[in-house]
Amino acid sequence: MSDLEGRKALVTGSATGLGRSIAVKLAERGADVVINYSRSKADAEEAADTCRAAGAQVKLVQANVADPDGCRALAAAAGEWGGLDILVNNAGITRHARDHADLDALSKADFMDVYEVNVVGPYLMLQAAKPLLTAAHQATGRSSAVLNTSSIAGVKGIGSSVAYAASKGAL
Repeated sequence: MSDLEGRKALVTGSATGLGRSIAVKLAERGADVVINYSRSKADAEEAADTCRAAGAQVKLVQANVADPDGCRALAAAAGEWGGLDILVNNAGITRHARDHADLDALSKADFMDVYEVNVVGPYLMLQAAKPLLTAAHQATGRSSAVLNTSSIAGVKGIGSSVAYAASKGAL
């Protein structure tokens, strides 16, 4: 029996990159996984196929975590399993403006887009998932886990833009 056998996980931003790797590793360790994507259904389906090959049940949900309705849709998908053991807030975006000294290189709208997905999104997702995390804990007696993906950019002020560094520092 794998160490996460029977556990239910939701990984935001899990169609590609780090989120996909996290979702696959959770599946390999026995968890069932909700795969979230914002743009590429094809990438999400590939991630889902890899998780299924590891033996996981998988749900695919297209949603923007900066939208409360999107977070509720993700939570509802996990809710079909009766609870949620693991929430990984991984979805993130950036807007490129590498010269951090040039404050005019990034508009307020771009800054807010990054902040809403990278900072507000995890808050909204936790708000939507909290009843499921609580239900799983009460049903099994096992602890639930919430993981937020940050970046060295949040500590060092480096990266693609001031908005990205600020958002990762906020996490």
